[in-house]
Amino acid sequence: MESAGESAHPNNGAKSASAPTMEVTDDRLLSRLKARDSRAFEEVLRRYQVRVYSLTRGLTGNDSDAESALRDTFLDVFKNIRSLREGSKLSTRIYRAALEISWRRLRRRGQEKPVGVEALLPIFDRRGRRVAVLPDWHPLVDGLLQDRGKAVLARAWIVTLPPEERAAFVLRDQEGLSSREVAATLGWKEAAVRSSLHRARLYLRERAKRHIYSGG
Repeated sequence: MESAGESAHPNNGAKSASAPTMEVTDDRLLSRLKARDSRAFEEVLRRYQVRVYSLTRGLTGNDSDAESALRDTFLDVFKNIRSLREGSKLSTRIYRAALEISWRRLRRRGQEKPVGVEALLPIFDRRGRRVAVLPDWHPLVDGLLQDRGKAVLARAWIVTLPPEERAAFVLRDQEGLSSREVAATLGWKEAAVRSSLHRARLYLRERAKRHIYSGG
């Protein structure tokens, strides 16, 4: 026979097993990292390594540099974690490290000079009307930029963007960060993020248009 205490709590034995597991917040992870908690290091890797690799791949344009930048990013973050102030965002620190390390690798390998974006940006006449060298709209342009099967082509165009436009585009449009998060990562104002992002999008659309009309 059950005791009075046991009958009053019929789910007593299953309560802990059915309770949902709460994901550790970044703030809590940061505190544990500073205490050199090995499980916190593992959780950071689990949570961010795919996103960081995607970022470094978008910035460097090749797998070898992306993998090296990924490794160096986490080494840098873990090594200097105690210098990060309380209240700072862990994700911002990780993304910023990934950006800086990716740029260093590009400088070391002597990356080709980015193409002149100005030459492909829209032209306007004296009345402010856009003068399109090629028709301004084509049904295949958006499809080309969004087609995963054309990812290699799109990546080749992205890596020709100047560093500022490339960083804004990769963080905002590929990684899905908000404009505020991109600004915090880059140390910019949100207006500067929007301006660089707009230029990057115009440039990539123009590249896509020229590719289509050239029969590529």
